[in-house]
Amino acid sequence: MTSPAKVSVLRNTLINYAGQAYALLIGILIQPMYLGHLGAETYGLIGFFAVLQTWLQLLDVGISASLVRDVAHGRGQTGAGRTRGQLLRSLEFIFIPLATLAFVAIELNSEWMAGHWLNVQGLPTETVAHCIGLMGLMIAFRLLSTLYKSGVQGVELHGWLNLVNVLIATVRYFGGLILVMWISQEPLDFFVFQAFVAVFEMLVYALKAYRLLPNPTWWSGFDWQRVKPIVPFALSMSFTSILWIALTQLDKLVLSKALPLAEYGYFSLVALISTGIVTLTNPLVQALLPRMTVLVSQDKPLELERLYRNAARFAFAILLPLAAMVAFHGEALVFAWTGDKVSAHWSEPILFWYALGSALLALSQFQFYLQYAYGKLRLHVWYSLVSAAISVPIVILVVLHYGVYGAALAWFFMRLIPFVIWPMIVHGRFAPNLQRYWNQDLLVAVVVTALGVGLSKLLYQEIQPQERFAILATLALGGGLTLVLMALSYVLCSPKQTRSRLFSQLYKAGI
Repeated sequence: MTSPAKVSVLRNTLINYAGQAYALLIGILIQPMYLGHLGAETYGLIGFFAVLQTWLQLLDVGISASLVRDVAHGRGQTGAGRTRGQLLRSLEFIFIPLATLAFVAIELNSEWMAGHWLNVQGLPTETVAHCIGLMGLMIAFRLLSTLYKSGVQGVELHGWLNLVNVLIATVRYFGGLILVMWISQEPLDFFVFQAFVAVFEMLVYALKAYRLLPNPTWWSGFDWQRVKPIVPFALSMSFTSILWIALTQLDKLVLSKALPLAEYGYFSLVALISTGIVTLTNPLVQALLPRMTVLVSQDKPLELERLYRNAARFAFAILLPLAAMVAFHGEALVFAWTGDKVSAHWSEPILFWYALGSALLALSQFQFYLQYAYGKLRLHVWYSLVSAAISVPIVILVVLHYGVYGAALAWFFMRLIPFVIWPMIVHGRFAPNLQRYWNQDLLVAVVVTALGVGLSKLLYQEIQPQERFAILATLALGGGLTLVLMALSYVLCSPKQTRSRLFSQLYKAGI
């Protein structure tokens, strides 16, 4: 098994970005084709599945995150390797019943959701109900996949994880495209195929997890003594996950009831883009959290702070320019992506606020990463509780009274206010020196982003592209210009003695 001292966070992050960039890219290329071949209502079902899957992640109850941390923390100590297999087996005794419960509950309520929750106008209700039942099956297998994947992630086997991610994404997207283009445009056939992919994904992760973690005998059972130490952390993660999903997914759930299914299909495009912005930090986080946890277990706070700052600077440099480009070129982007002028025009005012708010949401998670590494989530629990108490009624009211545009405004402003206030509180508790650097790096990123987006608008007006490929190329050119300006600004704003090692702390072994 790989020694923690020889693991490079930068290398793992680059591996993660390569794998997930591929999955994101083919998703971006293929999703519009689904819309064209399956229709807006079926695409709305795909969007509803994404929301349903997110809500059913609550059944995880913080277990998978606790497994990642337990495995990573054990790798920073000696003599902790023998019991990981016992922990995995014990957690299976929790996950398998939960996955079964999720499937049964969705299957039993599929007809009600098809006939009374979703605003279906063109598809047969019976077909929609069968599709929802298959969603339950996919959710069950993906829940199990999360457990096994978490065990592999704790070992920091990022190369293998991303090879599998590429394989699964290829089968899922290209297989689905072949199906809808040349075999069948029936929604039920599409979801049957996706269910088979979910089963395959679960089996691959399960086999690898059994090989990596020292396994007990096949007939070993639930070991409470092995599970008991992770219960406090898991409960904190579970509680905050409930609140997190309420904060980030309630608008999408309520809109699935309020909007006609075809319009919800258009909104699903907005949700897909905004979710993509948030998940851009996932490759970094997958490498960052285990490494930060190891540094805490080794009592290296200075190295932890350097790693945290460099990771945050990297996130600023990527997320802020991307979100701003999406926000200020929303209609052109969606048209170039889908070729559908109706969806592009419908999405423009909604996407503006969702894109900006999503970047703030992703950046706000850095304060959680710091608390996660120390295993102290009390502040995060209170933050989530207060945020949910304020946000949940606001979201329901604005959606019911102002529709999807009200939801977009609420999304942005409820991300902006905590982003301004919360970092100074968490940094003050765990690493007071970080707040000054956080403010400095953020200011540079905001100023350069504004400059880059302004130049991109002038460039777009000068070229005035009409064809979809020309639009994408022009937007990519403007975005690339902004990223170049960002890189130059960070180099110029760094002290001379640190320029040559701006990202060296990420690459340095053991950091």
